[in-house]
Amino acid sequence: MGRSRSAKMQLLASAVLVVAAHGHAGALRKNGAIQTSRGTMGHHSEALLFNRQAVRSKTTYRTESAMEVIHKTAYWGTVKMGTPAQEFKVIFDTGSGNLILPAKSCDMPGCNTHKKYDSTTSHTAAMVTNEKGEGSTEISFGTGDIAGDYFKDQFCIADNLCTEVRFVAATQQSPEPFSETPFDGILGLGFKDLSMGEHFNIVDDLNDAGQMPGGQFAVFLTDDGASEITFGGYKPENIASDIVWANVVRESYWQVGVEDITFDGKDTGLCPGGCQVAVDTGTSMLAGPSDLVDKLTAKLGAKEDCSNMASLPNLGFRIGDRILNLSPEDYMDQGEGNCDFSLMSL
Repeated sequence: MGRSRSAKMQLLASAVLVVAAHGHAGALRKNGAIQTSRGTMGHHSEALLFNRQAVRSKTTYRTESAMEVIHKTAYWGTVKMGTPAQEFKVIFDTGSGNLILPAKSCDMPGCNTHKKYDSTTSHTAAMVTNEKGEGSTEISFGTGDIAGDYFKDQFCIADNLCTEVRFVAATQQSPEPFSETPFDGILGLGFKDLSMGEHFNIVDDLNDAGQMPGGQFAVFLTDDGASEITFGGYKPENIASDIVWANVVRESYWQVGVEDITFDGKDTGLCPGGCQVAVDTGTSMLAGPSDLVDKLTAKLGAKEDCSNMASLPNLGFRIGDRILNLSPEDYMDQGEGNCDFSLMSL
């Protein structure tokens, strides 16, 4: 599927997410700017990345190799930046729109646990500004913040998937959550509306350079260690149902419309007139407005002692004439005699 002005998303019941390459650019979000020696410094926010619940359990990250994780919490993998190449682990995040790597000059707990980008060793590196005259930025996340400068350099997801990109080299990163994360940086896969400006959007840059086979990328999450992200189509063997297409209704997050929330296939009426949802690989939680979360939690009636787990319904999201279901085991966190609904308020 080529790049189009009417972006769509494919939703698959097997936990595969396939998305078409981005359409036209939206407006750059900016909450104001201050003057610096390199032009202006922008102020931005990433509302969906690193919410409190997504990083609430340090052991979730640290015990994965021991196979003790109850739920996988994030997708991350290896990319390369610069010439010669420097290798980094990044989280693949559909809820943000920028590539962020810690810079060599960042000497603080939020950076010192990670590999750092060294622009001085790359002969393809250069500092840049965006079309707003910004050469640096401050970004606020749900649980922390960073500051950094804008660079461009040669970027590769794989040996044959390379292009020049613009990104943020972080000169400051707060200890929480960055000192705890098992990945070095963030690779945003959202729309240009979430990016710092023109040519800061990795998906569009790869697609425009002819480096996005099929104009698609797909993410697949499983508990057996075979999770993956594919740039260029998707693997049919990872699909457990027919593909469900949903129009992206606002090209910022991968935001789609849901007709209603269902219990065992029956509408609950919790979405009068429909709900808007963002499909986000950067957090492990379901999330929603406080009033909807309260109503859904009360209607579900899950017991904290797990005593009614066997009678809990499948929780579904009606998209068109299809329902994408989660079983109680999917949406409830079970511990030692405790059960928690994996739903947070925004």
